[in-house]
Amino acid sequence: MLTKQGDSLQYLLDYKEGKIQQGLKIDCVLDDYLRFKPKQLNIILGHDNVGKTYWVFWYFLVLALKHGLKFCLWSGENQKGQILRDLIQMYSGEPFKNLTTNQIHSYSAYLEQFFYFVDNSKLYKPLELLEIFAKSKCNVGLIDPFTGLDREMTYEGNYTFMNKAREFVNKTGMTIYINTHPNTESGRSANLYTDGDFKGHLKPPLKDHIEGGKAFLNRCDDMFVIHRLIKHETMKYNTMIGVEKIKDMETGGKHTGINDQILCNFNSGLGFEVYGVNPLQEMRTPKTNNFKF
Repeated sequence: MLTKQGDSLQYLLDYKEGKIQQGLKIDCVLDDYLRFKPKQLNIILGHDNVGKTYWVFWYFLVLALKHGLKFCLWSGENQKGQILRDLIQMYSGEPFKNLTTNQIHSYSAYLEQFFYFVDNSKLYKPLELLEIFAKSKCNVGLIDPFTGLDREMTYEGNYTFMNKAREFVNKTGMTIYINTHPNTESGRSANLYTDGDFKGHLKPPLKDHIEGGKAFLNRCDDMFVIHRLIKHETMKYNTMIGVEKIKDMETGGKHTGINDQILCNFNSGLGFEVYGVNPLQEMRTPKTNNFKF
């Protein structure tokens, strides 16, 4: 089917006048590099055990509270209760075990308005998961990790999935995030820092290290790397975000420099601080009021 002549004129005029809508912010330095945009297919890359999922749930929580977005989450390696526990602790700004039973009930009910969970007791095929996302009517779907799906483990199979996922976001307007791992090469000694304070520690994976090949890079909109120096005495508390691909910079976002990642401090699990700014701080329920509606 051909498009209609002239149906892009409004976009062209808006672009000329500087009226192109920008991606959503979370009000910290990350906004210079990452923006949430509808109808996107985004890839997250990181080594195992660096806290990719934890950071992503924090980012989603800020987007949910600031902009009212709703998320449909499939996490093959984390139980719903564990995820809710972490979300509640970040939202409340209090260690989870310090919360009262009343507060836990209240926070859980409030946050489940924004977060919907796919049962992870079943092994899903990629297209089955996309069908569930569509039925959820959410703004965002998360596949965490892609390697946990019942999928065809070939380069051609990855391209087929990414093409189907691209068609899905174009039709539904949802944004899909896909958590991925790097290949074996990225964890070998050739990928260690050789000097300076980080000597001997594992470097972030390069975008070309993505397991399954460049099908993911070629077909995605945005791609960012999450890393942490898990054995470094002080840096283990900082999650490093490197932005490797932004398809449309006109709507916000840009690449980070080489060895110039954005640092997000763990903040004792009470919501990441980005160079001293905690985007959740202003959205927290006053301690005198356990429920926020």
